[in-house]
Amino acid sequence: MGRQPKAREVILDAARRVVRERGAGNLTYEELVQKSGVTRGGITYHFPTKDDLLRELIRRDLENWTEVEARLKPQIGNELAADLIAHIRSHTERDDEHRRFASGMLSAITLDPSMLDPIREYIDARHGDIEWNEQHFSLQILRLAAEGIFWSDVLGIGKLPDEARAGVVSKLEELAGEWAAATDEQRKVS
Repeated sequence: MGRQPKAREVILDAARRVVRERGAGNLTYEELVQKSGVTRGGITYHFPTKDDLLRELIRRDLENWTEVEARLKPQIGNELAADLIAHIRSHTERDDEHRRFASGMLSAITLDPSMLDPIREYIDARHGDIEWNEQHFSLQILRLAAEGIFWSDVLGIGKLPDEARAGVVSKLEELAGEWAAATDEQRKVS
C-alpha cells in the first residue's frame, strides 16, 4: 500500500483545485477542510494565512513551469536558442488546467500586487542578468510575444485560430533560432 501524501501537499492540491474551479477569492479555510480532509488547525499550521497559501501555490506553479520548460527544451547546439524556444513552447502550449489556475489567481493578485513577488524573484533569477543591447532586444520581443499568447488564452481575448496559432508559434521558434545565433555570433566577435 502506498504512503499517504503529506498534509501540506494535500492542502496545496485542494487549494489549487478550488482556485482553478472558482478563483482565489472563493478559497476559504472551510472549503479547504472539506476538499482536503485536513483540519483547520492542520491547514493553519502549514499556512497561517490565506496569503501564505496563495504565495506557496504560485511558487509551486513556478516549479511546475520550470519542469515544463525543461521537458519542452529542444536539444540543439545553441543554448540561448534552446532556452528561448523552451520559453516560447511553455507559454504557447495548450494547457487549459494551467490557464484556469492563472485566471483564478487574478483576483488575489489584483487585491494584493505583492502576490507577484515570487514571480518577480523567479524572473529576476532567470533573466536578471540580460545585457540590454540590440541583440537582446530582439530576443525579448520573442519572449514577450509568447507571453502575450499565454495571457490572451488566460483572458480569453484575441484567440488565434488553431492553424494561425501553429504558424505564429513556428515563426517565433524559427526567429528564436536565427536571432539567438546572431546574438551568439555578436558575442564571439566582441
